[in-house]
Amino acid sequence: MMRMPRSGGVLRAVWLTAAAGAVAASVAGQGASGGGVPALDRNALRPDTVSYKEDVLPIFQKRCAKCHGAENEEGEVVAEVSLIVIDHKRLMMGSEFGPVITAGDPEDSWLLEMITEGDMPPEGEGDKVPEEEIAVIRQWILEGAKNN
Repeated sequence: MMRMPRSGGVLRAVWLTAAAGAVAASVAGQGASGGGVPALDRNALRPDTVSYKEDVLPIFQKRCAKCHGAENEEGEVVAEVSLIVIDHKRLMMGSEFGPVITAGDPEDSWLLEMITEGDMPPEGEGDKVPEEEIAVIRQWILEGAKNN
């Protein structure tokens, strides 16, 4: 069975494009018997859900952990506004201002708003989060922000 890559937004998009092309070719009569395009397993067309551990956590570790979960030089965990994003349970608890993720509702998720508006990371603290990574976070929230 053909499996979709679990990490890397661009890699997932390439995989989905290739899968869609193979399906189109198969439907057009150029499947495994005619055009050299292998027939796809029906299950291969259902992409896996976005994984917190494999897809979202690496983004948070790279872009957010310095201020929201990593240890400083003294070995103390840095948790600005009491937010830790590198532990699912702590992330879902939110910050000192309340919840930052509304599972199933990206538009009502403060963390996503802060990222998309360019408020996080703050100026001088790192590069803006690329659209591809924002899309992964948005999809994860839309799918229920599961600890998977």
